[in-house]
Amino acid sequence: MSHAVRFALRHRSVLLLGWLAAVGLATYGCAPDKGEIVAPRKDTGVAVDDAGRPIDDEGVPIEDGAPDTGAPSDGTVSDTDPLTDSGVPVDGGADTKPPPASVLQIAPADTVITLVGGAAAKRTFAAKLVAFDGTMTDVTSKTTFSLLDLTVGSFAGSTLTTTTKTGKTTISATTPGYAASTSVTVVAPTTIIGPGAATDAPTKFTGPTDGSAIPSFVYPQTGTLVPPNMNVFEFHFMPGAGNTLFELSFTSATVDAKVYFGCTPVGGGCIYTPDATVWKLVAEGGRGGDPVSYKLRAVNASAPTKVSVSGTQTILFGLEDMIGGIYYWNAKAGATMRYEFGVSGSTGETYMNAATAGATTCVGCHVLSRKGHRIAVGLDIPAPSPYKVFDVASKTLVYAQGGPFGGGSNFFSFSPDETKVLTSNGVNISYRNAVTGVPFVEPLVANGAMPDWAPDGAHAVYAKAASPPPCIGFCGATGVDSASIEVMPFDGTTWGKSTTLVPFAGKNNFYPAYSPDGSWVVFNQSPSNVNSYDAKDAQVWVVPSTGGTPVRLATASTGGDSWPKWSASMQAYKSGSLVWLTFSSRRAYGLRLASGSTAQIWMTAFDPAKAKAGTDPSYPGFWLPFQDVGSGNHIAQWVTKVDRKPCTSTSECPLQACIDGFCKPAK
Repeated sequence: MSHAVRFALRHRSVLLLGWLAAVGLATYGCAPDKGEIVAPRKDTGVAVDDAGRPIDDEGVPIEDGAPDTGAPSDGTVSDTDPLTDSGVPVDGGADTKPPPASVLQIAPADTVITLVGGAAAKRTFAAKLVAFDGTMTDVTSKTTFSLLDLTVGSFAGSTLTTTTKTGKTTISATTPGYAASTSVTVVAPTTIIGPGAATDAPTKFTGPTDGSAIPSFVYPQTGTLVPPNMNVFEFHFMPGAGNTLFELSFTSATVDAKVYFGCTPVGGGCIYTPDATVWKLVAEGGRGGDPVSYKLRAVNASAPTKVSVSGTQTILFGLEDMIGGIYYWNAKAGATMRYEFGVSGSTGETYMNAATAGATTCVGCHVLSRKGHRIAVGLDIPAPSPYKVFDVASKTLVYAQGGPFGGGSNFFSFSPDETKVLTSNGVNISYRNAVTGVPFVEPLVANGAMPDWAPDGAHAVYAKAASPPPCIGFCGATGVDSASIEVMPFDGTTWGKSTTLVPFAGKNNFYPAYSPDGSWVVFNQSPSNVNSYDAKDAQVWVVPSTGGTPVRLATASTGGDSWPKWSASMQAYKSGSLVWLTFSSRRAYGLRLASGSTAQIWMTAFDPAKAKAGTDPSYPGFWLPFQDVGSGNHIAQWVTKVDRKPCTSTSECPLQACIDGFCKPAK
């Protein structure tokens, strides 16, 4: 991009509209990226145990010829009626309904325990009170656990010790004023016959080891940590010359499963996607525990005289399921998409497009309030764009601001109570009423962009350019140059003087965001000090929100990783905690996407204890599986609860269905 064109785009000169019409919008404008999508393929095979007996989808032997059809519990029981919708009124006031009571939750829920080698096993559980806003209180030490079928095992405190009997039973948990239950299934080592494999596949792996046709993994990277309810996850590998049949084994102290399948060809190699049975066996067995090892053995199914063996890799699973949802921008569709874990199915659903928002061509930059009741979206052009604020559930317009020649915004952040909003055109920051759009102070910050309001409401963080971009006729910029990260205190009425959190030291710093507990600020840094707008060398860093030495997330962020955002809540993990982070990246996605193609949203786990010690707190990144690989996807925004439109019939839900009283994707 020439200096003249970049200057016109960043400062909204009269050349902007003509330039956009001639060449289309750049990465974060409303323009499609090119690419090709190949739909993943799932297992359709039959599961059997080591004795050759058929088993159901939870690994339990089928005694009567039919699998267990009982619906799994969610491990949660409320002490009140079902939770009511707590959306913010369209008039912009704070929530007026009393918050629903907490519920007791058992973690992990609906777990599967494998008797590795036929020996008894142990599993430790936790109990948490979950409030309406998603915050959790650990009450494990005050909770009594029990097992319905004592022939399967028994509890000592929160630790279950199984016998050697397989079967399914119920765990109950009680703490003063609350009760919950969930299932536990004990299974023997399991063999799965997957797609492209005959029932005699296990017998073809008895030959000597061959070192000349070794299969090798391409994706994921060893040591990746994923949520146990990710459900759709691919393994990409090169098969090795002549190999057509594969055995993928998963092993740990709590996992013992083998899967046999043929090659699903993609990008010159093969892809395997575990079905629900395999994923449950492996993810539930590894939930919150030690790494699960996996490796491939490969043969030529027509002449299985020799067996080739890959190197061993590991995968880890979080203790707690992902909850809530993620909103992100699909550049090809020019739409804001969303994905709700446990509800949206296998692909993201279109939440808002040009027609819904009243735009001409598309919607782009967006932000949600932390409660998830409000969304601000930019319309059509990105430098800065006119924008609108909507009620999330009803999509009712709250207010609109700006036009084609000024007054718009690229960046937004709502106050925790959703009554106020910080907006930025990329040059300065304004402080506004979130109902009317009327400014309280404009500008609040004369040189600032990319604001993010802290969860406790007491601070905001933003990027400050070394010198503000010039305003030619009107102000606007898509990014910042040579920026520091600044913090500004707020006492509920008045904003105080800013202080520097991350100084500019020859490297551009931008896109800051507070962690769910307010302890950390994640941000991007360009080591070559290029403008933040599509910085191809952007790295992800984190710094304590109270100040300190920044730490790079070197394992997760390899460069070109932009707009990092936290998931909506902290989670328990082993003896400490973790939180998830997302960012957009043009890195290679295994065999499906080459490096430098369409930007996709990637996710990593973040360990606060490691960050506090000054070491890399990240794990290898993994691709979020509900995206369109044919489009650039950006600007992930997380909420603890997805606000959906209440309904009484499907006619009230365009392109969706009325399910359990809310508009949801049709199954």
